[in-house]
Amino acid sequence: MNSAIVFRRGPTDWIQMSIWNLDNDTLEPGQWIHKKVPMRNCDISPSGNYLIYAVDNFENGRSRTVISKPPFWTALTVWEHGDMLFDKGGGLFADEKTVVLNVQSTQALEHYPVPSHLNVETFQTQKEYSLSKGHVNLLHEHRQEINGWTEEKDPSFIQKETTPLLQETNPKSIVPKLWKKNITNSAALYWITFYDPELRKNVDLFYLGRKEEKIKLHDITWANIDNRNRIIATKEGKLYASKIAADGSVDYTNLEMMHDLNPLKPSRIPTPLTMKTWEDSL
Repeated sequence: MNSAIVFRRGPTDWIQMSIWNLDNDTLEPGQWIHKKVPMRNCDISPSGNYLIYAVDNFENGRSRTVISKPPFWTALTVWEHGDMLFDKGGGLFADEKTVVLNVQSTQALEHYPVPSHLNVETFQTQKEYSLSKGHVNLLHEHRQEINGWTEEKDPSFIQKETTPLLQETNPKSIVPKLWKKNITNSAALYWITFYDPELRKNVDLFYLGRKEEKIKLHDITWANIDNRNRIIATKEGKLYASKIAADGSVDYTNLEMMHDLNPLKPSRIPTPLTMKTWEDSL
């Protein structure tokens, strides 16, 4: 699979799901949903055919974890699990037939049963979780590790890059983390991330690393590496990718805009029948 699920936020709590085909950079627009969907609690199956996500219904204590078929939100299987405190809810795909839930109960709702071919497990970790220390999401960190990110120890670089951002909070309590994903033998993508309890949001900073130098990718809200060894990124409601030269080389310092999602407005998109059922065999 060489595609990405794109969540376009706004206005307010509206979110549109689309599929970004990274082989030809076409975009398949999908459904809108008027719910709170924490992006870091989501995951897609290895084939890209299934998405697991969480709906935060904090007000009525009936948050849900859902599996659907992108680019549609329509539920195939649903687990209800109360609130989403401490980043509970959602999950990840260990493989195409195994889903790991970030909830305690594995009992799905009666009208949305779990198919017989799907194995359901619960997420377990021994890592410490503390909002006061700026921890983001342990499930999200575990998914990063599965997807090739490694945590790096570079205190001086982290301090230099984050101290100005923490001046209005409490820099002594927050401990940002630095992640690295190799692009080539000489280039890597770096990611500093932490949760700011004062602003009540995650802070993400991205850098292109070459030898001993780290070049900041300004205003990037999300970035990763695709199967063509390009940096793919989001910025100000737009999708970007590294420019590929005529000789096939990749210019990592030149991010080219692929799609502008800002003009999109919520609209009703009906779910096809094929997106309402599980595949007969996986």
